[in-house]
Amino acid sequence: MRGMRYIRKHIGTRGLACFCVVDFLFCLSSMGIALLLSALLDAATAAVAVGDVSPVVRLALTSCLYALVLGALRLASDALRALIVRDAMVNIREGAARGIIAGASCGRVCDSAEQLTVLGQNMDVLENDCITGSLGILESVFQITIGCIMLVLINPLVALISLAGMALPTLVPQLFGKRLSCQQQQVVEDAKSYNGRVRDTAQGGEVIRSFHVEQHVLDKLSGMIGRYQRHKADLNMTMACARSLASVVGIAMQFCIMGMTGVFAIWGYVTIGSIVAVTQLSGSVISPATELSDKISKLKSTYPILDRLDKPSDTPGARQEIAVCEPRRSIELDDVSFSYGDTDPAEGRLSNAPTTLRNCSKRFDAGKKYAIVGKSGCGKSTLLELLGGSLRPSSGHVLVDGRAGCVPDAAWVHQNVFLFDDTLRENIGLGGTFTDEQIGSALRLAGLDEVIAALPDGLDTPVGEGGGRLSGGERQRVAIARALLYGKTTLLVDEATSALDKETAARVEDTLLALDGVTLIAVTHQLDAEHAARYDEVLEMKDGRLAAM
Repeated sequence: MRGMRYIRKHIGTRGLACFCVVDFLFCLSSMGIALLLSALLDAATAAVAVGDVSPVVRLALTSCLYALVLGALRLASDALRALIVRDAMVNIREGAARGIIAGASCGRVCDSAEQLTVLGQNMDVLENDCITGSLGILESVFQITIGCIMLVLINPLVALISLAGMALPTLVPQLFGKRLSCQQQQVVEDAKSYNGRVRDTAQGGEVIRSFHVEQHVLDKLSGMIGRYQRHKADLNMTMACARSLASVVGIAMQFCIMGMTGVFAIWGYVTIGSIVAVTQLSGSVISPATELSDKISKLKSTYPILDRLDKPSDTPGARQEIAVCEPRRSIELDDVSFSYGDTDPAEGRLSNAPTTLRNCSKRFDAGKKYAIVGKSGCGKSTLLELLGGSLRPSSGHVLVDGRAGCVPDAAWVHQNVFLFDDTLRENIGLGGTFTDEQIGSALRLAGLDEVIAALPDGLDTPVGEGGGRLSGGERQRVAIARALLYGKTTLLVDEATSALDKETAARVEDTLLALDGVTLIAVTHQLDAEHAARYDEVLEMKDGRLAAM
């Protein structure tokens, strides 16, 4: 069963074995209640005949002690169940998060709506219907097995009828399994689309307000909500049908068992106490069998989610681990050509696209400052991604200190710098262990020291979602401070100042050009003569080729 394999994979065999032992003992003890009730009734019947109630008193006292033991086993079983679910879900969620981070770190275009669905709703479904459900299935199997064994001890023929009654409800999921799987897949897709629409609605407020399209966006969102809820209702209805059919079969079989036991009592094959025991045990067999049907149906409905998580890493399959090296002498393009049509469409790249770069060769010496100019769409950013290792050349090599097969340990400064919704200290240090002197030095070099001084809580000031508390220029400087704090000697700057006003852009550019011992490769679609003179070399990207200006 896939649910058990998942539990064993994420918590280990030992934890699952402990739960199985304790839960089996609990199920055995709970089924033993039927035998105690039978013994009490038979003892009471005998006491009426002989006038001695002492056996009944002893059995009653034993039953009280038995109840305490049963309660302790129930507590132990539930506690172990809770621990298993906790540990399994921690590992599953962390595994999914690692996959997303690995995909992002190797340049995969990530769908944030899919990520929200995987880490949100899908995990809740797995916790309730797969992990918890699988443990519930295991308990139901224990109850059914022990109940049938006890029924055999009372009367083999009654046990045979009970086994038949147990088998029928468990066959119900086979009737609905395929439909449930398809419906769960549809719900997962709807959740992804809905999360994406909510994300766009939250982030697109400026466009919505500017063009007065509130009603249009609301209609789109409402339609998606309606479709999502309809498909969830269809899934719930199918599950309800499976539960109802299993319940009808289970109740009918219980009536059959009780009727047959009554006939056996009339014929003298069983005692009055045995009738009570059969009543108790048949319920303990048929009810778990009915619940087992429901749990199996829910478990099967999670298979599309398990298939999604069981795929090989979502990072591009063709990618291999490549060494990251700090450039000490140079980064070099050696006859590099590139076309997006040569990459895997699963990575989100365009297919059948024309060649973007053609036979580019250029050596970038360590510590120097380079500017690459050209029209929008000419391939400047693609060139930067090749230098940084986010893309692989279609032909040729990117060499680090003359070596192929490795990528430079570089930091990026983009036009839209990403900041976590956390403090400024965390956004600069990213969890690293740095002294105040190291942080202060990076802030001064990045030109952020005055900004920090003006903030109410200094470095411990929250920057808000997307760094909304900081200006565009300040966010650029945070990216620079990060790179300096981590000792990055190579900066790849992609149109970092294009969205800034002229004065702020000049300050950021001055900061970058003033960094000693740092290799700077900046791409921009425009560069005035005054700033061009401050670079060691200015290159032009035109018609897919790189040439000195």
